[in-house]
Amino acid sequence: MKFVLQARQLLVALLLGTATVAGADTGSAWKSPDQLVEAFVELALKSDYSTRVHPVRKWTTPIRYMLVHRVGEEEVHAALVITHLGQIARITGLDIEPATTAGEANYVVVLTREDMLEDDTLQFLGSARDGGRERFFRDSICLASFRANPKGSILRAAAMIPVDRARGKGDLLGCVAEELTHMLGLSNDTHLPLPTIFSHGTVRGALSGLDYLMLKMLYDPRVKPGMKEAALRPILHAIAIELERSGVIEAAERLAAETGLAGINP
Repeated sequence: MKFVLQARQLLVALLLGTATVAGADTGSAWKSPDQLVEAFVELALKSDYSTRVHPVRKWTTPIRYMLVHRVGEEEVHAALVITHLGQIARITGLDIEPATTAGEANYVVVLTREDMLEDDTLQFLGSARDGGRERFFRDSICLASFRANPKGSILRAAAMIPVDRARGKGDLLGCVAEELTHMLGLSNDTHLPLPTIFSHGTVRGALSGLDYLMLKMLYDPRVKPGMKEAALRPILHAIAIELERSGVIEAAERLAAETGLAGINP
């Protein structure tokens, strides 16, 4: 994979000083196989702004990403994205590389600014009929969306990262980590007290151990796109048992922190 790992050196203290990596102490209950299954259902089969329970959505084709820069410090922002995508590739086994042309890109990250946000959202995400975009402009910092085919395979994804808004909230790292991971098929933000980048009210600048495990479970080959909850639960439980017996669950926090945005020091 052609990830430029040395790009981390470009993440200067000014940028990192605006991001807070934090989280409530939720104990270790989430580490049990049963709780991992429940967390997966919450984060992967539900969606923000929707009450519908979805089947599994995941990538089954290579990801070819493109960065669109509307603000300065392009190298710094590119380094953030590339570092996180490198970690995602290592966790999931997905083939993730930069697109060679705009037409090849199926995973677009727009580093925009407040005054261009609405136009960029319409250009790269299209219009929405459910009012979700209006709620985003009112309530949220960043946004991601993906489109899957009827079989559950993700075809395209895009994220809007309004850098000035995110930095003003001290959450630029968190925006990058959360939205780029949403684009993998973990579609829901949750009010449950889970130690995840998707938890409302918790600011995290990098993947947690739970996020690491959710990605491992989602991209286990036994989890097929289009699977519904009833058929999925016993498969998820079997995977979680294996992760427990192999020591991966216990090591998840360490594994999540070894690479990616958590490894960046001011």
